[in-house]
Amino acid sequence: KNSKFEDTNSFIGVAYIFEDDEWIDELYSYYQKEKITPIIDAIYTKEEYEKAQWYSILSKFRFEYPQPEDDSAYKGITYNNSKFCSSCGCGLVQKDSFRIVKAPKWGKRHFLMLNWVEDELFISSFAKDLLVRNSISGLRFLDVINHKKNIPFDDIYQIYIENELEPGLLELKQSVKEVRNCSICGKAKYIYSGKGLTFRKEIFSNINSDIVRTHESFGDGHICARKIIISKKLYQLIKNSNLGKDLDFEPIVLA
Repeated sequence: KNSKFEDTNSFIGVAYIFEDDEWIDELYSYYQKEKITPIIDAIYTKEEYEKAQWYSILSKFRFEYPQPEDDSAYKGITYNNSKFCSSCGCGLVQKDSFRIVKAPKWGKRHFLMLNWVEDELFISSFAKDLLVRNSISGLRFLDVINHKKNIPFDDIYQIYIENELEPGLLELKQSVKEVRNCSICGKAKYIYSGKGLTFRKEIFSNINSDIVRTHESFGDGHICARKIIISKKLYQLIKNSNLGKDLDFEPIVLA
């Protein structure tokens, strides 16, 4: 119901608002005045999902930590960290498999993300075989290593994304809460607003992959991660095969 909010001195509150609500600016002013940092999440209609050709994807199933985790030593083992910026967290380039302590119990879930790693998806062997059978392109699968035994697990794989989009993020006033330029390395990071992402449609015109990364990096503090974007073909395969538990999809707007 579209109604005005009330200050009830509650510790947690939820406000559902439409894009054209007259009091949206008043709500943001209230947050600013009370020094409240809101967590904004967009809710899309069925028609918006059906109309989209591309979708951002992330998993709410977070599992384990990359190893070795002490002093973040994994950054020099899994990644080439020669260009790593300790100020903003950007510059890591993967060179080896991820290592974890134990394998997940998948249950009805088939995708996960590791803690501390915001731009890599990991997948069950069941889902991996399904993607292979359906000729999903733009990826390959890497083993995940048992850190204690130094051998691959047999039911978890990393989706290694092979392609990156050209720069093309639009509507920064809507999509981005803040742009931060690192004073050390000069890299720009975007703090996502939660209100949806808009890109130039031209950057997708020659993409023949079902999964890609954004050129732009996102994240607060030391988080530096690119968004993962999948095609309608992969989105529909996941949904139709009931593999979407704990996955979060957002339609990408092209302009």
